[in-house]
Amino acid sequence: MFNWLIVAVTAASPMLDSSYLEKGVFGRDIYNGMGSSRCSELGYWNFFTPVLDYSDIGAYSRSIERYIEEGLIRSSSELYYPVRLKPPGAYSLRRLREDGVSHIELRMIDLNPLADAGVDVRDVFFLQLLMVYLACQPRREMDANRQVESIANTKNAARFDLKTVHITNGDGVTQSVVDAAEEVLAAMKEFFRGFGEEVLEVLDFELDKFLDMHNRYAWQVRERFSNGFVKKGLEFCKFDSAQGRYGSVYAE
Repeated sequence: MFNWLIVAVTAASPMLDSSYLEKGVFGRDIYNGMGSSRCSELGYWNFFTPVLDYSDIGAYSRSIERYIEEGLIRSSSELYYPVRLKPPGAYSLRRLREDGVSHIELRMIDLNPLADAGVDVRDVFFLQLLMVYLACQPRREMDANRQVESIANTKNAARFDLKTVHITNGDGVTQSVVDAAEEVLAAMKEFFRGFGEEVLEVLDFELDKFLDMHNRYAWQVRERFSNGFVKKGLEFCKFDSAQGRYGSVYAE
């Protein structure tokens, strides 16, 4: 239900090389209105929207196996879903049934070229807070309509201008991504009241991305890397020994 929020706060891939859309054509920047190209309809998705059974682990794995048997996907690893339940060790549905869930895989997070490690530690902390917050909310049944709606919301939140893009919540209410995000973050601030300044600072850090679009990674990446983003990106990866950091030419 909240995949869209994670996409919105971590989107950092607004540019594509021309070869992504035109075979054999390299070196030309493509901007197509996306903030996260990989989470948009241009990214890795199944050609249909899978509907899974979340009533228990056995039902979940059987619902994936049904698509394999029907020839819609070749293996469980070809389920291109934003969230996947993973067992300990090598991934297989048998291991998932026998050993249970070891971790939840979030597959909607862009690598952040503005952070040395590819991710800002504040975003990681926010994801932890979001998981705790959601775990404490009343259980929502994810029927087929809500699952299809959730995937549509995820793709919509991958767009660049979030004020003009809308999502629909499970109760049929349609809002702009910005308005919906502000509501969720306000609820989280109330939920975590009394947990310390660090928590509130992280929530304000994410909120600022919706209050001022210049604070979004996608906006900053497009601004810094336009006009030859592949070449600039490679330069950004180089370690500057004099400055003791990566990409000092474009880091400011």
